[in-house]
Parts: sequence; structure tokens; C-alpha cells
Amino acid sequence: MATNLFHQLLFRLITAVFAAVFALTSGVPALSRALPQTPDDFTPVLRFAVTSDVHLNGDPDQPAAQRLAVLLQDSYAYAQGERYAALDALIVAGDFATTGDEAEYQLFNSIMARELRPETQLLTMLGNHEFIKYRDEDPTVAYDVYRALVHEDVDRHLVINGYHFIACSYAPDGKTFTEKKPWLTAQLDAACADTPDRPVFVFQHPHPFATVYGSVNWSDFTVRTVLEHYPQAVDFSGHSHYAPCDPRCIWQGAFTAVNTGSLSALMGNLDYISGDEDAPGDSAAFWICEADAQGNVRLKLYDAVSRRFFEKTDYYLPNPAEKRNHCYTWSTLQALDTAPAFPAGAQITAAQTDGRTVLVFPNAEGYWGAEDYKITVRNGAREAFAATVISNYVRADATEMRVDVGALDAGTYTVTIRPYSPYAKGGKALTGSITVPQAS
Repeated sequence: MATNLFHQLLFRLITAVFAAVFALTSGVPALSRALPQTPDDFTPVLRFAVTSDVHLNGDPDQPAAQRLAVLLQDSYAYAQGERYAALDALIVAGDFATTGDEAEYQLFNSIMARELRPETQLLTMLGNHEFIKYRDEDPTVAYDVYRALVHEDVDRHLVINGYHFIACSYAPDGKTFTEKKPWLTAQLDAACADTPDRPVFVFQHPHPFATVYGSVNWSDFTVRTVLEHYPQAVDFSGHSHYAPCDPRCIWQGAFTAVNTGSLSALMGNLDYISGDEDAPGDSAAFWICEADAQGNVRLKLYDAVSRRFFEKTDYYLPNPAEKRNHCYTWSTLQALDTAPAFPAGAQITAAQTDGRTVLVFPNAEGYWGAEDYKITVRNGAREAFAATVISNYVRADATEMRVDVGALDAGTYTVTIRPYSPYAKGGKALTGSITVPQAS
């Protein structure tokens, strides 16, 4: 009991510290108004899909390989139903491979050859996983393999429909960006000089430090020190696999940062102490980004498993080249947060599967929904199960939670479930009773 109380107090302290860090590093105060909505007459002149952390293993039947194909198939289908019908680019922000083995590259290339249309440009870069096979002996071999199988340039700067795209790989050690700082700075200088009134899209694998969800333990400080001088920068990064449907995965301050999630599996970190946890079930997501002629940007998040858009994760960014337009700050998003609540009449039921008990209950809803649930199962005074679990907010089609609480002895149990928002606001607990029958 004392250990659990200490853990809770430590979690609250750490949460408060990180909230202060993210709010202060945004450099922009909270707004008192609602977030901007996409105008009805918003007409893109640019559209691209962006993902990361595919982690292909060479097996064409791997779910991630199938989702990479789905990304292109569904992005083209979406585009064809819009006034602007093009998909101009696909960006993979690192870790398209698992170890950097050539078979993984070959699978990536075969999917691109089959699904990528000639009018869509491909922009990739090396994440840390492209180096894994070579790191113990000579990590620079990763560059040689990439150049031979993907593109001769590991860092690239393109202009697509008048918008600048800058992609920066890890340094040859596969771990740092220190020696890339001059190149990245020069490219941003050139891009901002050419189009000072438009956003510049930047891509690298790790998050800029202290920006989006995951940018404490899955980040790079050097990248942050470069980008903070360019309000025009709209930066996309992965590495953490943290759920991009979480509002903390967009951040505006000195620049704009967006977490790309993963096509392999989504994750989270519920208390900054216990480590990363997989989200329940199959999960994968990617962004579709659009920009109009005035520099306004729309971000729509797509669930690659249920093959539909997340309704709440549809962000309109008035021209981010103007810092005064940066409204997706930590403070603003946190201020909009509400404690999630279960629907009226919500009940907890239990299913028995192979001798294990699975709790079933409806999703709790709030402004941003529930990120996690704290669950306790008691038989009288005895605690049979206690855990905090990531919610199924990683799926656009989910309406209920199913939580395996293990093999419980026959008897009657009291279950208490309390929902928490992404910003740790606790809602009213749902309490119920379940009965576990005698094994037949």
C-alpha cells in the first residue's frame, strides 16, 4: 500500500514537472478560444502521406508490410474523392527496416514498385533501425546499403508544388545528429529565404526534444536546437511509436512538431516511470497532410488497421510560418482537456476465455477521450488484480474496452475502473460486480 501511494505521488510530481517543461518550451501562452476549424473552401495545392517505424522484416505477409500497401491504396482513394485529387509525396521518416538487412530493403522496394504511382515522389531517410545489423562492426555500412538500394543521397532537399521538403538521416554512427547540424541549418536557411511566408516541411527519425509526446526519452536535442530558430518549420518525427491520436502528439512553440506514430504497433508511456507499453490489439496510423496556396495546413490521421480516419484528430493549422498562428501549444491543448466520463447506464461485464477473465466495458469519452484506465478487481479485502492499461483510443473504430485480468478463482468480485485523459484528468469511476464460475 505504501509503495503504491509513493508511486502515485511520484507520478503526479513527474507529470507536473513535464507539463511545466512542455508548456515553457512552447514559449506561447494558452489561448482562451477553441482550436481553428478547417474552412469549407480550403483547397489544397499539395498533399502528402507521412509515416515512420514500419519495421519491415522481409516477410511480405507481415502485417506492417500489408499496412504500408494499405497506406498508399487508401491515400490514393481518399485523394480521388477530393477537389484536389493528387497524392504528391510519400515520406517515411526512418525505420522502414527492422535491422537494415537487404531483404528488408527489397521488400520495401517491391511494395513501392507495386503501389507507388509515378506522380508521387518518395522521400525516405535512415532511422536507427537501418543501422542495427552493422552497428557492432561498422555502422557506416548502413549508408552504403541505403545508397545502393534506395537513393544515392542520405539527406535530401526537394521542392514540391512550391513547398520545401527537407529530410535528414542520422549521422554515420546511427545515433546522433551533431555533424548534420550545419547541413540542416543551411537547408532551412535556403528554404526560408526562398519561401519566407510558407511552412517548410522537415523530417527526421527522433523527436525534437521536449515537443511532442515521446520527446523526452525518444528524442534528439541537436535537432531541437536547430529547428527552434525557424518558425516556418513543420517537423515530422517518429521513433517513439507513441499514439499520434493523442493530442500531445502535435506541438507548436518556436516551430511546429508532429509525432508520426508507427505502422508496426503503437505504444505509450503512462507514468514516465514504468516504461513503454504496447497499446491493446492491432494498431497503426499515418498522417495525410495538405497545404493550400496561402500556406495553411491540414493534418488528418488515418487508422491503417480499421482503414478510416480518426474523427477527432483532424487539425487545421493557419499558416504556421507566422508564429502568431501557433495555437496548438501544450498549454492550450491541456486547457481544452476534460475528465473522461462513461456513458449513462454503462456496465462492466466479464467473459471467460480459456480459463481467463476478460472485462468488457464501454469507452469513456471527453474532449480528448480517455488515454488510460486504472482498474482494480477485489474479492472482499483481497486485491486480485490492479493495473493501469492504455485505452483503445489508438483505434478509430473502437467503442469498448476488453481487458484480460488473468485467471481468477471462482467467486464474486468488485471491479472499479477510473478513466484518465491524456493530461491526467481523472473521471468518475465505474464500479460493478462480476462473478467467475467454477471451472467445468
